[in-house]
Amino acid sequence: MKRIIITLVAACISLAAMAHEPYKVYCEVWGSTTTNIIGYIYIDFGQDDISRNWLVDSNGKGLHFNSMIQAINYMAERGWELEAAYNSHAPYYLNENKIETRHTLIMSKMVRSRDEITEGIYTRNMHKNR
Repeated sequence: MKRIIITLVAACISLAAMAHEPYKVYCEVWGSTTTNIIGYIYIDFGQDDISRNWLVDSNGKGLHFNSMIQAINYMAERGWELEAAYNSHAPYYLNENKIETRHTLIMSKMVRSRDEITEGIYTRNMHKNR
């Protein structure tokens, strides 16, 4: 009887330990440059609603980025690592003086739970739904 109880306890402990194994999650971060000015950065964690998904501070004020490197550093401070970076479409002309290009980053992070995915990151949509 003791062996059965010990076996069951050991099985429960190992299942609990497996449930907390870290796993990799991804997000897409993008911004557009118009004549070397970035502005707002948008983020997609794979959620259903990505409307109003630009980055904001904890008070809901939009964060302004001067470059995609600044955006990468912002995300790195929150545990995200750059996987890939590319222009998602060719530049197009807004008028004769301005060219806009969309820059896209794919980033990853190791987490133990879904709550850790957005830890330290706020979007306008998250702030609105508080």
